[in-house]
Amino acid sequence: MSSRLLSAMSGFIAGLNTNRGWRLELAELWPRLCADLSLSRAALFEVHASRGPGLTVTCEVDWARPGLHSLADNSHPPVRPAMVDARQRDWAERRTRGEVIEGRTRDLDGYLGAYFRAAGIVSFYTVPVMVDGHWWGHFCVSSDDPERIWSEDERTTFQALAALIALAVERSRAGRALSEASRLAMLAAALDSIVTIDEAGQIVDFNPVAEAMFGYTRRAVIGRPLSDTIVPPQHRHAHQSGMARYMAGAEPHILGRRIEIEAITADGRIFPIELTVTEIRTDRRRLFTAYLRDISDRVRAKEALERLAYSDPVTNLPNRAGIVRLIQAEGRPPVAALVMRLPDLAILAASLGEEFIHPLVTSVAGRLKGFLPQMARLARTGESEFAVILTEPSGIDVLGAQVEGLMHAPVEVEGRRFHLRTNIGIASGSAPIEQILRDAEMASRADRCGRWRLFDESLRADHQRRLDLEEALRDAVTQNADDLHPVFQPIVNSRTGQVMGFEALARWNHPRLGTVSPADFIPLAEAAGLVDRLGDLMLERAVESCARWNAIRRVKGLAPRYVSVNLAASQLSAPDLVPRIAAVLYRHGVSGDSLRLELTESALLSQPETAVSVIQQLKALGCSVAIDDFGTGYSSFSYLQHLPADVLKIDRSFLLDLTPQSRARKIVAVMVDLAHALGMSVVAEGIEDPEILEAVEVLGCDYVQGYLTGRPMPFEAALVHEDGVRWPRA
Repeated sequence: MSSRLLSAMSGFIAGLNTNRGWRLELAELWPRLCADLSLSRAALFEVHASRGPGLTVTCEVDWARPGLHSLADNSHPPVRPAMVDARQRDWAERRTRGEVIEGRTRDLDGYLGAYFRAAGIVSFYTVPVMVDGHWWGHFCVSSDDPERIWSEDERTTFQALAALIALAVERSRAGRALSEASRLAMLAAALDSIVTIDEAGQIVDFNPVAEAMFGYTRRAVIGRPLSDTIVPPQHRHAHQSGMARYMAGAEPHILGRRIEIEAITADGRIFPIELTVTEIRTDRRRLFTAYLRDISDRVRAKEALERLAYSDPVTNLPNRAGIVRLIQAEGRPPVAALVMRLPDLAILAASLGEEFIHPLVTSVAGRLKGFLPQMARLARTGESEFAVILTEPSGIDVLGAQVEGLMHAPVEVEGRRFHLRTNIGIASGSAPIEQILRDAEMASRADRCGRWRLFDESLRADHQRRLDLEEALRDAVTQNADDLHPVFQPIVNSRTGQVMGFEALARWNHPRLGTVSPADFIPLAEAAGLVDRLGDLMLERAVESCARWNAIRRVKGLAPRYVSVNLAASQLSAPDLVPRIAAVLYRHGVSGDSLRLELTESALLSQPETAVSVIQQLKALGCSVAIDDFGTGYSSFSYLQHLPADVLKIDRSFLLDLTPQSRARKIVAVMVDLAHALGMSVVAEGIEDPEILEAVEVLGCDYVQGYLTGRPMPFEAALVHEDGVRWPRA
């Protein structure tokens, strides 16, 4: 039973002690009952003798929703045994035995079916009112829901009302005060604890639910002060002083409101409750009834949600929101923040799984907690990020180096040792905690020579420039802007100087930002999730250019030249990569042998099974595949035998020192021999001087690419770039 309905019934009971009459009080109760239980009608019928043979049923009190006519003062025809139908006779007999009758009007026929339909009754529940053991009458409630199922709570409420009405009838007949049983009927029917006190704060009612909740019997608490019984010691003074102020005429603070507070049981257990208090005034007394509900489960659920919202479930450290709330609650403004990012965690999580990473993260958290000073606050502010908040200025200048040194030692998990890279940023100042954290994060992500960096305002400017650059790049990629275009660097035969093809390299000449270096915008595209669309744009324009120059070369009777296009690692994993490439070739009328796709060694190693499948599909289109930046990854030689690639491009870092006895020269010689043994040709990248050119030619490199043999050039220059151009020899 809801607190609202209990309050209404309490008001009904109190009104019985006035001179207004119980029917008027009931007429005021009906609308509140119907609103609380979503009823369309509530009516009370009295059974009495008719002038002739039989019984007459008259509606004494009725409330109906708008649209339904009132039944008040209407009477059924006399119920005579010889004239009634079987259902009327059955219902009358059942009611004399005190039985509840419920059902749906659609199942009724005869007189009762017609009467109920005329009254707009759809689903009904009727309870007989028994006075002195005899059927005095009955009250009926109805619902517009044809499938209404009456709950146990509702059934109990209706039984309690029937008992109250019966007692009211007895009172009116006998002219005596409402008996104590009226309150007990309501109290026993309630699902919440109900406790009533008088003006002096002494308990006068204590229902069975309250007995179970607090561990007292009703007999033991009647007459005891409420404050000494169920109010915890820390709240007793506030309760007593508040009661005294209200009785002296002050405005009420809790009457009619729903509040959450604590209560105490007989054995001293303190628990949270929800409390609503109503006041009942009679000519002689002022009573206060409290409706109490144990909300321990709700509070525990709320606390669990707060833990999820403010703490990290793996380490039990505060999360980002939690550390902000903690620092604000402590009232000690932060003077510095250190943010430590562990970029290797994301890679390890992808390869080993989150469950393996959890003990690794816990170990790092334990190491940091054991190191930090007492006044420092540690939090896990991201999947791969920890933050340290300092509220005292000492030690800020050495904190970065100390944490960096702390993380030099490997972290051991399940018998395995991991050396985790750290990116550390530190910010200090008098700004709010959120700002200091953001500044430290910005410093942790900045490019730097060392591993930790102090925040300065130049980083904010760089960050803003990066945001502007990202937005401009997003617009350019989305709109296929002409300022994003390829340039073409020749790939030439190392012995003849013949240009065999061009590598397409992305360039960006923004109308406002000017020329943006590929070293800036390509990593930005990868970080912003734009690299796939950028790659598609470069592929489209590179193949279109290839189609145009080969059409001209065909007219001149010259051999075609291929175009070589780089693919990003994320493009390699796209399931529709090969069909999209086939569509580009078809759209521009270019055969597969005029397109070479370059995949970096790191991209191939990150997803070797996918790489083998994609390469095979590309070769089925007629395309050739080159392994770019060879030698910069791990286990380079071991995976070559499994990749059906056509070309090996040796990274320029191996070509800086090719003197006769250098280690680099010996490594390059092994690379060339291995590639040739596997049926691959070799391209040496980054050729910038004649000595290097001569050395790679001697070592057997088939093709060369670099500033010496041709700088990246626009399409128009590539169109007229001649074969057979010679270069200076050493």
